[in-house]
Amino acid sequence: MERRITIEESSVYREDYQMRMLGANEIGGLLPVRGRGMDGNSCYDYDVSGKLAIRALYEKSEIGAKDLKAFLLALRDVIENVKKYLLDVHCILLNPDYIFYEEGQFYFCYYPLKKTQLWEDIHELTEYFVKRADYADQECIRMTFLLHKETMEENYSLDKIMDECLREEEAVSNNQDISKQKESMQGETVRYDAERTDWEAEQEMGTCIMEDAENFWTPMKKFLKKHKKPRWGEWDGLHIEEEEL
Repeated sequence: MERRITIEESSVYREDYQMRMLGANEIGGLLPVRGRGMDGNSCYDYDVSGKLAIRALYEKSEIGAKDLKAFLLALRDVIENVKKYLLDVHCILLNPDYIFYEEGQFYFCYYPLKKTQLWEDIHELTEYFVKRADYADQECIRMTFLLHKETMEENYSLDKIMDECLREEEAVSNNQDISKQKESMQGETVRYDAERTDWEAEQEMGTCIMEDAENFWTPMKKFLKKHKKPRWGEWDGLHIEEEEL
């Protein structure tokens, strides 16, 4: 079943190049829209079938790092797509009531009569993210406050901010990999030390056995040397005194 939302403005509707461009092309990330005039007003109808506004989506749940990353990537893509069709990026609505979600994808409304600047709208949206962020998700908190802080600056670069978010996220992942490698190396060291200890114990045991054998045979060698006969095999006169052993 088709479901639509309508944004109405108290001004006479005029079909301009923007609406013709939107009607002739399917622009990725934008909701299909149709403009019309009614009673001296301008009406813009958006097809939101099967989709849910993010305000309703996160009304009872929180925004995690995965959701925030997906949103930022979708926003960057839709801005680039709008530029390709020579449309005004400032006409993208960033109110949570007009950003929609369906099956892992975010969709935006293009409103030709919008008067505010996109850069201001992004900062206001980050304030919403700060309120709805999952504070148990450290990565989400880091990204949210980074976005909120950086978008307060004049003439900020959204691309640079997003790249910084992704780069820091990659660095965190690399640090985790390094930690795992260290743990693995420590484990190898422990196993090596254990094997070395076993080897040393065997060597020490062997040394003790050799020393015991030496202690046993040394008196015997001395005794045999002392009582050795000129010719081997003449044992008739051999007499072993107990104390000599």
